[in-house]
Amino acid sequence: MGIFSSEREMQAWLSKQLKASEGLNQLIANIKEIEDLLSSDYVERRILDSYHECISALDLTHIFSENENISLKSGEILSPDFLLYSLEAQRMVIVELKNLKGPSREAGTELSAYSAELKSYIPFIAEGDIIHVIISSEWTTLLKHYAINEILWGQKNLLCLQPINFKGSIKLQILSPSELNQQGIPKKLSYKQIGGYQICLYDPLAYSNSQTDFSPLIHQMKTAIEAIASYASARRSHGFAMLWKDVGNKLAPYSIAIMNVAPFQSIERFFHEEGFKPNEITERFIKIIAEFYPMGHSATLDAASRIGKEYLSPICSPRQEGYFTWDLHLTEMKNRAMPISFRGWGIFNDLISNLVKEEYKKGNSEARYDDPKIGLTAIDKLIDPNYQFIELSNYFWSPENGSIT
Repeated sequence: MGIFSSEREMQAWLSKQLKASEGLNQLIANIKEIEDLLSSDYVERRILDSYHECISALDLTHIFSENENISLKSGEILSPDFLLYSLEAQRMVIVELKNLKGPSREAGTELSAYSAELKSYIPFIAEGDIIHVIISSEWTTLLKHYAINEILWGQKNLLCLQPINFKGSIKLQILSPSELNQQGIPKKLSYKQIGGYQICLYDPLAYSNSQTDFSPLIHQMKTAIEAIASYASARRSHGFAMLWKDVGNKLAPYSIAIMNVAPFQSIERFFHEEGFKPNEITERFIKIIAEFYPMGHSATLDAASRIGKEYLSPICSPRQEGYFTWDLHLTEMKNRAMPISFRGWGIFNDLISNLVKEEYKKGNSEARYDDPKIGLTAIDKLIDPNYQFIELSNYFWSPENGSIT
């Protein structure tokens, strides 16, 4: 039997403790150990970043609501276990309790709903100013998978806590990044899970006897990929853009490779979980993949491209070409590309930031945030060349009739 016999008992304990303390941090036994942790693993570093952000907001907390309906919509019930206000950080903290194995995804679904409802009251609140806390008596594989995905891909500030017996009393313990990270879900990507295209910058004078001197215009091209990255980052996408010179191509002497993580291809990741069996809704997503093969050329990517082309159209004729996955783009660029500038967003930007800081620690003060070598190194850290990608486009293939069922 666990420490608490029910979720109600856990709620009563936490309510009493919060009212008797200045903040949630006072109930956590291993804050110092977590603050002193270091890791070279990029997933665990992202988990630690999330934990540090959460911890910094929990020294002084005020109980805003406790198991009360916060929905603005009549007839709808949204009752977070606790809403706390962080006095020093001016952030809102959503605390969700879980004391049974049950359907582990419920905790995540509820947190997302509460977060969205908070924004109905305070629409200008930044996503980073909403702290998510899950306190669970048991961290199942499914719940760990949810937490990693929210921290890594959802870019959420999430703290994972578990009640423990500590020196004769009940305390909370932060789940170690290594424990959260040890489960079977793949943390790296296949080349096939990153898709996009080139924006080829055609020289308007290419068909005449003269040729545009683009060298004074490189700064304008760099500004275009800055604008692309800024737009995509605001939409919580994960991707990158690289400006490169196409050696020997007089028609389009420069190109921008713009890529992002293909969201529908992430369905494949479930099949790496032991014993996973897709439900009806999952199979509907698989059917979309099988019939339409979405490779990541999304409306968000196109919108980011349009933003970039607004900066480029005064100096060239930008045109989208080469709708491939990243491995095919690398093959296309081999022996042709002279990389000039690189910008990432989402997890790619996080990795670039860490790499640049490492260069500065080594004394390399000339390291550039837009250095293509650093950007390509960040990609290599995220891609597993040996990833066993499961091709779901063949999931419904029937050998009897040679068609998709």
